[in-house]
Amino acid sequence: MAKTDEETTCPPSPMTSQADDGSGHYTAYEEHARTLRTWLVAYGIGAPVLILSQDKLWEKLAAAGSLRCIAMLFLTGVALQVLLAAVNKSAMWACYFGTVNESFKNSRRYSWGETISGYYLIDLAVDILSMAAFAWATYLCFAALVT
Repeated sequence: MAKTDEETTCPPSPMTSQADDGSGHYTAYEEHARTLRTWLVAYGIGAPVLILSQDKLWEKLAAAGSLRCIAMLFLTGVALQVLLAAVNKSAMWACYFGTVNESFKNSRRYSWGETISGYYLIDLAVDILSMAAFAWATYLCFAALVT
C-alpha cells in the first residue's frame, strides 16, 4: 500500500505550527547541538583533570602503561570538537556576510560556507569520533583500575 504525502512527512513538532518555516526545528537542533558540544568538551577536559588530581588514579594508570594513550584520546576528542566549532563558526560567518553584502555571494568563501553548512554528516561524524575517543579512554581507565 503506497503512503500518501501526509504519511511520509515529519509530523508537526509541538514547537512549530503547520505553516512554520522550520525555524522551530532548527531552534531545537541548535539547543541539542550546544548541549552535546558542551557536554563533550566538559567530559574531555573534566576526566583528565580528575585523573591528574588523584594520585592513586595517576599511579594506577601509569603502572598500566596506558596513560599516554588515555591522554591522547581525551585531547583528540576535545580537539575535534573545537575544530568543528571553528569550521561551523567560519561557515556561518560566510553565510551571514553573504546576506548583508550581496557582492560577497560571488566569492569562494561564501560558496564554501554554504556548502559546509549543508553537510550535516560532518557534525555527526565528528561527534561520533569524539564520543568514541572518550569511550575508549574511559574503558582504558576502568580496565587499568580493576586489574
